[in-house]
Amino acid sequence: MSKAQPKKKRRKHSAVVEYPDLPAAKGGLAAWFGRPVWNELKTPAALRRLRSSALWRGEDVPKGHGRPVLIVPGFLANPDSAVALEHILNSAGWTVRVAAVGRNAGPAISSVDTCRRAIDDLIEATGEKVAIIGHSRGGQFGRVIAVDQPEIVRQVIAVGSPMRTKYPKYLVVKVPAELLDKVWRSGVLGRVDPADEEWVDERRHLPFPDSVELVSVYSRSDGVIDWRLCLDPAAVNIEVDCSHQGLFNSISGVTGIAEALARHPGHFPI
Repeated sequence: MSKAQPKKKRRKHSAVVEYPDLPAAKGGLAAWFGRPVWNELKTPAALRRLRSSALWRGEDVPKGHGRPVLIVPGFLANPDSAVALEHILNSAGWTVRVAAVGRNAGPAISSVDTCRRAIDDLIEATGEKVAIIGHSRGGQFGRVIAVDQPEIVRQVIAVGSPMRTKYPKYLVVKVPAELLDKVWRSGVLGRVDPADEEWVDERRHLPFPDSVELVSVYSRSDGVIDWRLCLDPAAVNIEVDCSHQGLFNSISGVTGIAEALARHPGHFPI
């Protein structure tokens, strides 16, 4: 895996980590307003096509043979956002759990701890390391867990995840995310130890362990996340063509995830 080091960081919670061999993320007004958000309106039609495809029957997906997979929904995601992917992977024979993070809008440490408990359950049930498939914020947490405990993770598939920043500057993401961050740290919604949040932040951009494969599935048509932020020097980067929500709910998005699952040594052929 690449050991490339970041050039520098800017303001703490809005920092974008830039690498010399990766394209720079958009700045200025383009970062705040420049996403094709109208592409998200295509998601319902894309989901209907997915339900009519061979993928829905678990075909054209690597056979799981009981191997464990943890699906982690994204920030403010509808709790049903992972239903289609869960169904497809179950149909292909994987042992699947969806992390009980709700809309994944709470403190980072709460979601990370929830994911780790689910991983422990999967390991106990299967006796194997876990593949984590995380959408958006969920992919960030998959990376954090693998950095901290590589011995329990087989593979991290980050799907539409801003790997090079905590909060993308896109207006509809950055404003609620940073506001919630301040509320959590203030303790208004209950006790949150700021040191726990810092613990997560410190592990977001640490070198990725060689023993775990990192794959980033991204789309230039993503209406929410700048695709450049999804590129990680430690990752195998797979490009698909769908909306942000469609990454879990379209033929193109699920095909990219299937390609990522098929990469790991020891997986049976499609």
